[in-house]
Amino acid sequence: MFATLIAVNGPLLLTFFVVTKNTMQREMIAKKEIVLNANAKAFSKLLWDYDYENLEKWTTALATERDVFSVEVFDDKGKRVAFASNDEGRPRGTETEETLLSKEIIHQVDDTTYSVGAINIRFISDRIRSAAVEQVAYPVILFVVSTFSVLVAALLANRFMITRPLNRLNDAIETTHRSGSRKKVEWSSSDELGRVSDAFNEMQDSLDKDEEKLRKANKRLAFLYHNTPVMLYSIDIEDRIVNVSDYWLDATGYQRDTVLGRKFSDFICQDCVEDYLANRRLLVTGQHETLEFTSVFLKSDGTRLDVLITEIRDFDKSSTGRQSLSVMTDICNLKAAEAKILHQARTDFLTGLLNRQGFTHRLNEAIYASAGTHDVAVLFFDLDKFKWVNDNLGHFAGDQVLLLVTQKVSELLQPSDCFGRFGGDEFAIMLTGEHAKTRAVELAIEINQALRQPINIIGRQVQISASIGISYYPENAASAEDLLKTSDVAMYRQKSSGRNGHCVFDVQFGQEAARQLEIRETISEALEHDWFELYFQPIVNLKSRSTVGFEGLLRLIHPEQGVLPPLEYIQVAEQTGSILEIGDKVLELGMQALQKLEADPDWRDSYVALNLSAAQFLPELPDILASNLSAYSVSGKRLVLEITETTLMQSNLDLDKLIARIKGLGCALALDDFGTGFSSLSYMNRFDVDVVKIDQSFTRGLGTTSLGAPSNKTAPFIEAIVGLSQKLALTVIAEGIETEDQLQCLIDRDVTYGQGYLFGKPKPLDHYLRGSQEDRSAVISFPALPEPKVQQS
Repeated sequence: MFATLIAVNGPLLLTFFVVTKNTMQREMIAKKEIVLNANAKAFSKLLWDYDYENLEKWTTALATERDVFSVEVFDDKGKRVAFASNDEGRPRGTETEETLLSKEIIHQVDDTTYSVGAINIRFISDRIRSAAVEQVAYPVILFVVSTFSVLVAALLANRFMITRPLNRLNDAIETTHRSGSRKKVEWSSSDELGRVSDAFNEMQDSLDKDEEKLRKANKRLAFLYHNTPVMLYSIDIEDRIVNVSDYWLDATGYQRDTVLGRKFSDFICQDCVEDYLANRRLLVTGQHETLEFTSVFLKSDGTRLDVLITEIRDFDKSSTGRQSLSVMTDICNLKAAEAKILHQARTDFLTGLLNRQGFTHRLNEAIYASAGTHDVAVLFFDLDKFKWVNDNLGHFAGDQVLLLVTQKVSELLQPSDCFGRFGGDEFAIMLTGEHAKTRAVELAIEINQALRQPINIIGRQVQISASIGISYYPENAASAEDLLKTSDVAMYRQKSSGRNGHCVFDVQFGQEAARQLEIRETISEALEHDWFELYFQPIVNLKSRSTVGFEGLLRLIHPEQGVLPPLEYIQVAEQTGSILEIGDKVLELGMQALQKLEADPDWRDSYVALNLSAAQFLPELPDILASNLSAYSVSGKRLVLEITETTLMQSNLDLDKLIARIKGLGCALALDDFGTGFSSLSYMNRFDVDVVKIDQSFTRGLGTTSLGAPSNKTAPFIEAIVGLSQKLALTVIAEGIETEDQLQCLIDRDVTYGQGYLFGKPKPLDHYLRGSQEDRSAVISFPALPEPKVQQS
């Protein structure tokens, strides 16, 4: 502080002294100039009056002043007229520095000034400076004394007011640093140090609280680390275990001192070590920040433990190196549950057999294991008429049938055979070994024989048969999927050949299947791009040959292939279910045709007959018909719906109600292809139909034989049909009339209406609308169909 005071105040004090001394010196000289000016005015009168005596006295008196060295007075001629000196004031034996002040003496008379002389006064400069120093020295000394007093007081105050509390604060800090305990500063005052002390004490209290919280948090963290029910551990960059939780020890059976410092890979199953180290390298080299992989851990008792290891890299760059924070989770139960779920996913819930996924997996394994050295055979079969069981006896009965079939077939299999159910009534069997081909055919025969025995279900005897398709690896397919496809194709081939038997796949079947796939795609495109059209064949009165109506026949007109054969794509459509969309299209086109006919006065009374598929006979069919009739504003009385005996045979017990609803819309029903089924008469008795159409096979039978006479078998059949229809008030239409002989035979047997190439091939409706006047005038009204019969209960 003293050095600071000297360094800061010394130059200031020196500057003050010099400036003040010079100022005082200038002020003293200024005072002398004032004295000079005053005496010059006094001497002007004396010189003007030549009063040299008084002038001498005044000069002598002026020279007696302390600082004056000498006084000289000159007249206007420059002659010295008075002189006085102060020898007592001059220091002896020293040279003194003099200061000369001169003043011209002016005298004024009647506003006229005259220079009457001059006065010179010499002063001693040292005395002026000494006087100035004396005047400045006192305040300087007083300033210095006061400054040192303040310094002493500040030192004392610093000692008691600053040093002592700072020492106490430093002692508290040192004590806290050495011992770790929080020591407070024992000092209280209202100044800054007091506030600093209070703040330090508050900080110590806060640190105590934070330290207590940290101790509790660390204790809680340690408790969680060791007691959380997951296996926590840490390993360093060299795979050494540096820490494990208590739960890890309990789960693995090891002791802490036996695992710390050991490599974690020592506890991994030997088969999994390489994979474990490869994953670890990804973490250590920084390619991944986190890792998750499964491995097999060996417990202390040698038990294998399936674990999921999750590791995250710790970015601690201390001397101990980086560590990983790791979790090891026991997934044994998860593996078991996964295996159970996989088993369930590959097993049929009803029969316990393998489902499609499980069977395909086993088939892939068998093909891979065979390596072309032995055959693999697949039998694919489903149950014939199984839908009848579900529809008439219920799904519970259907499930019982499936279980009994499973039991019967399983009794015919060997332990190495694989049996599966693909859903519904579809089953598959896989045979392997050298004699797989021979056994496949033999097993197919045995299955058909076993299923030939009636099955007793809920008190009823049910006859079940199977259609079986067989294919071989590697002759018929190169993969499991293809092998199943080829056996499926062979199975459908057997179904189309009469069911209840087996069929071995042939390359030709594959070509047919490819053709069916092509037709399926063509049907989809036709529905999307409106390639379907209705061609109309006239239905005429046989005697007058007048047109009474038209039968709408569906045609698929491909832009490149032209008109495709209807039978081919209709069969495929019924198999794939697209027949419903085609049926909707037929109804739409039929309604459009009726609308056009109604708009033409010459064809207003004609009707349109449309063919319906068995698949269309659904509960919503009447609603669909009503919607179409309403949308096109046409009458249902001009619409005839043709159904086949197959439709009636495959229908359920509610077909009576469905037909009644359709006839309630005014539509007539025609039984198409009559006479080709084995129970046509029963259907005529059971269902309320309006028209019977004699199948064209009977019409063709009316041609002459080689002896030139009509067939003697067909004519009686037609006569019987006509007679029966007349008794039941049904309208009869003969199909397929191509010759005049056939026409005459039908007329002779009272057949009223007919159609065939003799009257015209199917053509677009516009052909008839643009026809000649003769064609138009030939139209007569279709006779009113009988009113719907009311069945008596």
